[in-house]
Amino acid sequence: MDIRLHSASDTTSLDLALADHVGRHLDAALVARGEAWLVVSGGRTPQGLFAHLARQPRNWSRVSVTLADERCIPADDALSNTRLIREHLQQKTAAALRFVPLTENTHFPAQFDFVLLGMGDDGHTASIFPDSPQRDAALAIDAPDWLQVDGGNPVPQRITLSARRLLASRSLALHVTGERKWQLLAQVLARPQPALPVSQLLHAPHPDKALFWAP
Repeated sequence: MDIRLHSASDTTSLDLALADHVGRHLDAALVARGEAWLVVSGGRTPQGLFAHLARQPRNWSRVSVTLADERCIPADDALSNTRLIREHLQQKTAAALRFVPLTENTHFPAQFDFVLLGMGDDGHTASIFPDSPQRDAALAIDAPDWLQVDGGNPVPQRITLSARRLLASRSLALHVTGERKWQLLAQVLARPQPALPVSQLLHAPHPDKALFWAP
């Protein structure tokens, strides 16, 4: 498995390093193609990162942002990833970004420029859960761009990008914090763990994978 590991002593330092990493890829895409596509995940882990990204100067009006997954709830619900993006990323200089909700029937580019994923304690990523009835469908090589899945609490009904669609990207990073998750990741990095969706993505062929971790 070819993956670059970036570690930091604390989450603040990690957020800064990852924001710089994402920003450089967005800027390179803007120079090369005049636009950039960024896929992000929700939850608490990326909130500090989003705050740093939101302050970076660039032509955000040429940056499209969508979600790796979303709960099937109203966009203004406290658990909505859409609300999280609007409150933490689409602010300051990044207020001009084009947010593309995952619930819209949107034509995605052939490749995303950057995909940023997290990981749960159970080894799920996006909303591809180990025990979900739709797990195999979401991991299939001929999966659709997105699909409705069951899994996770407190809202089990979700929409997720498939593994195939997430891997159709120029760069991909996994953002993880905490010792407990590192113990699981160490097993995944040592050898494939087919039952864990995050392992399936990390061990799949991809041109540019990175792992960012802090305790």
